[in-house]
Amino acid sequence: MTGSDLPVPILRRENAFNYESYLFDADGAIEFIRSLLEKGKQVFIVTNNAIRSAKKALEKLENLGFMGLTEDNIVTPNTVLIDLLKRNPHFISKGIYIIGTDGLKDALEEELGVECFGVGPDPMPLNELFPQSIDVERKASSVIVSDDPHFSYMKMIKATNYLLDPNCGFFVTNEDANFHTRSYALPGTGCLTAALRTAALPRIPEVMGKPGDRMASFLIQRFGIDPSKTLMVGDRLDTDIKFGNVNGFDTCWVRTGVHNEEDVRKAKEGEDQTLVPKFTLHFEDII
Repeated sequence: MTGSDLPVPILRRENAFNYESYLFDADGAIEFIRSLLEKGKQVFIVTNNAIRSAKKALEKLENLGFMGLTEDNIVTPNTVLIDLLKRNPHFISKGIYIIGTDGLKDALEEELGVECFGVGPDPMPLNELFPQSIDVERKASSVIVSDDPHFSYMKMIKATNYLLDPNCGFFVTNEDANFHTRSYALPGTGCLTAALRTAALPRIPEVMGKPGDRMASFLIQRFGIDPSKTLMVGDRLDTDIKFGNVNGFDTCWVRTGVHNEEDVRKAKEGEDQTLVPKFTLHFEDII
């Protein structure tokens, strides 16, 4: 496909290295990232994946061939959440009720020294429409919602009751609608948080991941990146591209992921112009 056939301009090689900071979703880009690091550029992998710690995420990236990165180069919703909780210790003064995975639990307990509970199966008793009682004897100063293959009505009831306390924090790692494997699509964390948003009204959660501003603020304050000199590169319009656009970064859509040319054309014709990338590229065209 030629440049004239694409819905947005191609980021040419002669312009691809003009930024100071580069943000990538965790897809592809091995050689491009290596070139950027060699040129002394700031490089960050910004992902909505909250099922593992930054250390584990780095190990996975290294196994895929991404070398030269450190844990500081990996920014996940867990990274942003831990930073927020460290600066607001009242949200960890008791335990944390987690709708999520062991990876999130381990990361929080290791970094914060706080007891986290709720991970694992917690189904409704068979043949009961409603529980006879709710065990919320363990105190929680925060409720955190993330990916959870064991999400259940019982977990939603417990979280809702903890959130009746206005001093209990309400945090979600991301609100991705879905994600795709090679064989099928899976509901994302956004499906779980939509249920809790409704059940816990009028409570509104704070969202750590893309496309919100929490992750962008963390990058700006912790690493001093300049949005006007930063490029966000990713394949999803609703997370990567929207994240870049709403936070003042230039955006570049990679044509090898979830969204295709037709999706971009529809976005250009739609009301939400934050879904429209400024550029597009194939990494092999850059290196």
